[in-house]
Amino acid sequence: MTEEGQHPGDWLPATEADRKAVLSQMERMLANPLFCNSKRYPALLRFLVEQALAGNDALLKERTLGVTVFHRSPDYDTNQDTVVRLAAGEVRKRIAQYYHQPEHAGQLQIDLRPGSYVPVFQPAEELVHEHLSASLELTADDGATKHHGTAGPLLNSNGLPEADEAQTGGAPEPPTRTGAPHKLAVFSGRGWALATAATLLVLAAGSLFWWNARQAARTADRQLWAPILKEPGQVRLVISDLSATVSSAQDPQSGGQLSALRMGELVNYRDSLALSGIVGFLAHRNKPYTLELSTQATYPELQSGASVLVGGMSNVWTLRVTGPLRYHFVPHPPSYVFGIEDRQHPEQGGWSLDLAQPADRASEDFALVARIFDQTTGRPVLVAAGLGANGTAAAARFLLDPARTAELAAHAPRDWQWMNMEAVIRTQILDNHAGPPHLVACTFW
Repeated sequence: MTEEGQHPGDWLPATEADRKAVLSQMERMLANPLFCNSKRYPALLRFLVEQALAGNDALLKERTLGVTVFHRSPDYDTNQDTVVRLAAGEVRKRIAQYYHQPEHAGQLQIDLRPGSYVPVFQPAEELVHEHLSASLELTADDGATKHHGTAGPLLNSNGLPEADEAQTGGAPEPPTRTGAPHKLAVFSGRGWALATAATLLVLAAGSLFWWNARQAARTADRQLWAPILKEPGQVRLVISDLSATVSSAQDPQSGGQLSALRMGELVNYRDSLALSGIVGFLAHRNKPYTLELSTQATYPELQSGASVLVGGMSNVWTLRVTGPLRYHFVPHPPSYVFGIEDRQHPEQGGWSLDLAQPADRASEDFALVARIFDQTTGRPVLVAAGLGANGTAAAARFLLDPARTAELAAHAPRDWQWMNMEAVIRTQILDNHAGPPHLVACTFW
């Protein structure tokens, strides 16, 4: 297992108050029945959190954890004894179950990413508001000190102390050079106070903006995936079987090569990468799943629960599900150009890809992302399908990135969790690798 550290954008508990908040949340979690009825899992979570807060990430390695937490010998075989990996997986599952409970919404979050033993933290909503309130109170207190405290006398409009003006009968003499430095010093102190207050307000506002953005992304992610995760039973993952395409090919010069391929089960490498990302997502949320080739899946099976369809032109179920939709795949015979068409505006083109050209010459790809509820059974079907394999990879990345789903949610109706949804995704290709996915068009109904 690869032990990864903090990612850019992660919240780091930098102050003593932040660290105490994390430890308090950890104790709250360990007192929950998900943890308190066990000895192994609380011990691991406590060690991980305490060492991370102490800056000892170097200790959060599998062998070190096995020796320190589970009392294995220093030379034990981590391949044979997987106690750390199994315990970490169980801790991740229990953390997910803890925060899935409504009463824990808004609490400071402690998480353990797959592939890492270094915990990550997200501040609680009330903590952000406390920072904002503290900034406002500090600003008010600082202003009161400057005007009514002991830092200096009140100044009149001429920059002189009010007492001096009273002693001269209300007609102060013009300021001299000896008075100028005093006036400048008082002004500078007030300016620094205002600058400090402004900085604190900006930081607090930035923290609040960051928190709201993270919450919006998390909410959008839940709205998109909730029907799949809440559907009882296993999720059926259906990936394109390319052997069906090979079987329809007519190339007499290929001889036995085509025959050998027709006898096998053939999937695209990038389709497999897209599928693996979805598998990891489901596994992290303890959602059971089963894998199917598109040529082996049956309609009764797809009607029995939630489904995720991976792959476009070679996945017969993707074509059947998206065929009646507003955005759908269309061929352009006799060429090998395929495109995505908008039924409401068929005159709009440009979402196409020539599958006959070498893969390393393509500069962009397009994909469909859709969530459809079966008209007969109401079972949810999620689609990640590109014109080419890079498009499929980008579609899966779009579904798994909360920032991208938040972008989709910005165009959605208020309660779109149980609505049908479809979106067109575009990705640039460089050296036959898909870049970040970009939302081109979307519709909800």
